[in-house]
Order: sequence, then structure tokens, then C-alpha cells
Amino acid sequence: MRKYCKAYYVKDLRAFADWTEQREETESELLDEDVVYLWDDFTVVRSPVLPDTGLVFATVTPHWQQFCRETLHFAIPEDLRYAYEQEQAPEAADTHSTASV
Repeated sequence: MRKYCKAYYVKDLRAFADWTEQREETESELLDEDVVYLWDDFTVVRSPVLPDTGLVFATVTPHWQQFCRETLHFAIPEDLRYAYEQEQAPEAADTHSTASV
């Protein structure tokens, strides 16, 4: 489940060598000054409110993830990382739990 996104200008994402843009017929072409949203799953959408519509980029590769981290400095803020850790904690607790009598 997606929890975090960050806004970027389209021109910054277009610096990625393998950048391609998807759009619906009814959507206008993106301009360099338009703002899009990079989600924690490394997909890019037009709106953070309607993340399942307006998909712009979904070709998530290790090269793309590296570009996001190193060039765009994309990272989940430290104060929000607990939400991701909390999601993984119940799974870890189930695998390590032991019954005591």
C-alpha cells in the first residue's frame, strides 16, 4: 500500500534517460513546469489524491530507483519510516513468536 509521495517538476523526471510518459486520450500533454507525484513504489502520477488515475510512469527498474534516490534525492522521511516498520512488524512477530506455559 502506498503511503508517501513527493512532488517533482516534470522537467526533473525527464532527465532520466529511459523516461517515457503515459497519458489518457482526455489528458493534456505534460509541460516541463507541470508537477507530478513520485510514490514510494516509484510510480509517477498526476494527482496525489487520485493515485490510481493519471498514471504517468510505471516502468520501475533498478536504474529508475537509483535515479530517484541519487539524482532526485527521493527518500521516505525519517519521521514517516515508522509507518513502514509498523506494517512489517506483525509479520516478523508471527514468525518469531513462541508459546510459553
